[in-house]
Amino acid sequence: MSTVIESEHAASTKAAGAAPLSSDDADLASLGYEQKMHRTMSAFTSFALAFSMVSINTGVVTLFADPFNRVGGIGVLLWLLVIPLVCCIVMVYCHLAGRIPLTGYAYQWSSRLAGNHFGWFTGWVAFISFIAGTAATSAAIGTVFAPEIWPNPTQGQIQGLSIGATLVVGLLNVCGIRLATRINDIGAIIEIIGTVLLAIALFLGVFFFFQHTQGVAILTSAAPVNGGSISFTTIALATLLPVSVLLGWEGAADLSEETKDPRRAAPRAMIRAVLVSSVLGFAVFALLSIAIPGSVPDLFSQAENPVINIVRLQLGNAAGKVMIVIAFASILACLIANMAVATRMTFALSRDNMLPGSRLLGRINPHFGTPVGAILLITGIAVLLNLASGGFVTAIYSMVGLTYYCTYLLTLIAAFIAYRSGRMPSAPAGVFSLGRWLLPMIVLGGLWALAVILTLSVPEESHTGAMTTAITLGVGGLWWLVVLRRQINNGTAGPGSKVLKP
Repeated sequence: MSTVIESEHAASTKAAGAAPLSSDDADLASLGYEQKMHRTMSAFTSFALAFSMVSINTGVVTLFADPFNRVGGIGVLLWLLVIPLVCCIVMVYCHLAGRIPLTGYAYQWSSRLAGNHFGWFTGWVAFISFIAGTAATSAAIGTVFAPEIWPNPTQGQIQGLSIGATLVVGLLNVCGIRLATRINDIGAIIEIIGTVLLAIALFLGVFFFFQHTQGVAILTSAAPVNGGSISFTTIALATLLPVSVLLGWEGAADLSEETKDPRRAAPRAMIRAVLVSSVLGFAVFALLSIAIPGSVPDLFSQAENPVINIVRLQLGNAAGKVMIVIAFASILACLIANMAVATRMTFALSRDNMLPGSRLLGRINPHFGTPVGAILLITGIAVLLNLASGGFVTAIYSMVGLTYYCTYLLTLIAAFIAYRSGRMPSAPAGVFSLGRWLLPMIVLGGLWALAVILTLSVPEESHTGAMTTAITLGVGGLWWLVVLRRQINNGTAGPGSKVLKP
C-alpha cells in the first residue's frame, strides 16, 4: 500500500537552465506531477464551476413534482433537514482539498490517505458518477427544451437536441478550459441573477399581488398528489429532491491543477457554491410551491413543465420566456461543468495508468492544455447513452445520486483511516482546516452518506439504480482483480508509481 502523502519531486523538475517554477507549479511538483494543463481559473471561476455543477435551476425545473408526488407540499421543508447534513460532507472535502490539491480529487485523496487499491475504487465510482451525470444533464436539455421548439417533439428530435448540445460542449472543452469556463461563468451569472430576480418577483407576487394561489399552507400539506399514503419510505425518498440538487459542488476540487492557488480557492468555492445553492434553491422551491394557482394535481397533469407553467401563469408569457432562457443557460453551464470534471477524472486515472487506454486518455494537448482523448471519450459515451433505448438510459441515469454518495462515503472512510493512523497531511497557514471538528464531521457526514445510499438502494423503486451501480462496481472490481491489482503492487499504476508518462 502506497504511503505517499507529499512526494519530494520538486527538485527534479528544475533541470539546469530551466525557468523557476511558479508557486502553484512547484506545489504540484511536490505532489509528484508536472504542470501540463493551463492554470487559468480564478477563484470566481472555481466557484462558478461548482455552482453550475449543482445547478439549482436544473434540479428545480426537472424535479419539482417529486416531493408533491411522494408526501405533498411538506416535502419542501425537507430541504432544511438535508442542508446541514450535506454541509458535513462539504466541510471534510474542503479540509482535504486544501491538503491535496490535485486533479482527480477523491481518487487522489483516497489513494494517498488509504492506499492505491482503495483509491482505485473511489476513483472508479467517481468516474462512473460523472459519466452518468454528464449524460443525464445532456438528456435534460432535450427533455426540457424540445417541447419549447416543437409542439409535439418526436423522440428523434429530443435526442437530436441533446446530442447537438453535447457535441458543442465537447468542442468547447477541447478548445481549452479558459474558453469553456468563460462560457460557464456567463451561464452561472445568468443563473444567479435570474434566480434572485425570480425569487424576488415570486415573493412580492405571492404576498401582495397573485390571486388564487395555494399559499403558505401548501408547505404543511401532507397529501401526496398521486393519492398514496405517507410512510417512512416515502419520506426518505422525498428527501432525495434536495439530495439530488445538492450534488457536484466538489467539481471545484477536481480542477485543482487548472486553478490559481487551489489550496485556498477550491475550499472557498465549494462552501460558497453550497451556501448560495441551498439558500436560493429552498427559497425558489418554496415560493414556486406557494405560487401554484388552482389545483396542484391539475398543474402536474399538464404536458408543459410545471415550473415554466407557474411562471407563465403568474408572471406572464414574457416572464415565462425569460425563465426558459435562464433554465437553458443553467443546464448548458451544468453540462459544460459536468463535461469538465468527468474528463479531468478520466485524465487523473489515466495519468496513473489506472484505465485501459491510459496512454491516450492521459495525454494533454500542449496547445489547448486539455486532455483531448478523455474529452472525446466522455462526449462519445454521452452521445451513445442518449441514443440508447429508454429502459437502458433510465437505468444509467437512476444511479447518478447513488454513485455520487458512494464516492462521498468512500472518501470519508479514507479520511477516517488517515485521521486514526495520523496520516492526515498538514496544510499551509491560511488554508481551510476543521481542526478538532474533523472527526465529528467525518462521522456525521458518513452516517448521512450511508443513509442516502440505503434510501437509493433498498426501496423497490430504487432497485434499478442499485442494480446498475452494482454492475458497474463489478466491472471496476473485475478490472482491478485481473489487471490493476498486479500493476499497483509492482508500482506501475497509481499515485507515486513509476509510470511511463504518455
